[in-house]
Amino acid sequence: MDGNHFVVGECDVALDRALHYGDGLFETIAVINGAPLFWEAHLARLSRGAAILNIPTPSPSLWYDDLQQVLNNVPAQPRLSAKLLLSRGAGWGYDGSGAGPPRRYLWLSQWPERDPHHWEPGVAATICPVVLLTGAPYLGVKSLNRLNQVIARDALASEYAEGVMLDQSGVLREGIMSNLFWVKAGVVYTPDLEDGGIAGIQRGAILKWLRANGVSTMLGRYQAVALQEADEIFFSNSLIGIWPVRHFVERSLPGHDGPIASALLAWCRDMGLGLQP
Repeated sequence: MDGNHFVVGECDVALDRALHYGDGLFETIAVINGAPLFWEAHLARLSRGAAILNIPTPSPSLWYDDLQQVLNNVPAQPRLSAKLLLSRGAGWGYDGSGAGPPRRYLWLSQWPERDPHHWEPGVAATICPVVLLTGAPYLGVKSLNRLNQVIARDALASEYAEGVMLDQSGVLREGIMSNLFWVKAGVVYTPDLEDGGIAGIQRGAILKWLRANGVSTMLGRYQAVALQEADEIFFSNSLIGIWPVRHFVERSLPGHDGPIASALLAWCRDMGLGLQP
């Protein structure tokens, strides 16, 4: 434990398969005024991913007790970031059948500082030169193996806060660290991610909010040309809320002034995400 990072769980990682093979899962959760946002949804996704990887899942109450234990030992802060990691446990070799028992870790950190211009007026984005690997069930879970995203971020020019990732067939999938949305004629589109990409918790909350507020949404398989015809583009994840796009490839876009982005920014702000008064 130090001034910025707090860990609960077994910390003997010398034999942990999470370290050696990325054999596990994680969730990143916004903690606003001591309360984790979308807690049940995050644990449900962790459980679904664990079932695909055949890793036994700890009781949700254990995760919650871990979080409360750590929160009780740090000064109260308006925003913190919690990361839950589930490892298959100790064990050597690619055959994980004899590994275990599973280990859980909870890491609490300071809220990440980001450029306020990412929200207002918005970010510049482009197509990432690295494709997103898809086509296997394990590629659709939030596993500890993020090399595809690490390489993609490294390949993206520093002027871009985020990049759009296509799959091997040129189909739109997601951002490097986010989910992707765009607006055309008042309809909000996002890739369906049935066979690749991470269906974000914030993405699900956004779709629910849009539908509840009478905004039409469409999920499907789309080519990159759809973004060249979009009226608005924005990215989402559990910590940023949304980042509206003000410049995509060679196009200027409305960024935070777009009607859908503006409404979502206000909704996220009320949750404690994004720019705060």
